Amino acid sequence: MHGVKNTTGRASMGKTLRDHLFDTIRELGKSDLKTFKDKLNNFQPKEGYNPIRWGELEKADAVEITRLLVSYYKEDYAVEVAGKVLEDMDKKNLAHNLFQATGKASGGAQQTPAPTSSTQTRVTGIAAPMPREHRPDSSRAGDSGDEIDLR
Repeated sequence: MHGVKNTTGRASMGKTLRDHLFDTIRELGKSDLKTFKDKLNNFQPKEGYNPIRWGELEKADAVEITRLLVSYYKEDYAVEVAGKVLEDMDKKNLAHNLFQATGKASGGAQQTPAPTSSTQTRVTGIAAPMPREHRPDSSRAGDSGDEIDLR
């Protein structure tokens, strides 16, 4: 199963960790990609792993960076490394989306550094937007049953 080709299934549910990793890196603009490579080059991986050499990163595009991450760190740890680098770049939304898409919530979903009311609305990676006006502050408890007439 060395040469699995999954390039056409962009809307398929069978995305691999590598696909999600690539999609996330591809979201970075030119200058952010340069910063990502620089921070990745200076990233100190956990014991047993080597940092990716600058010579390999310098001219790498999103496809090549994804390949390097996976070849150096395997898929699971590559997602963790990319997420940490993104957080370090203050790209926390991209890191969050990557962790959610791969089910690799950084340290577990309960371990949110600053819990907010909106964190409870985001459940299991569903991409459907949930606007705030959906649940008005004034009468939260009584609104849900207003539409239903039980008589």
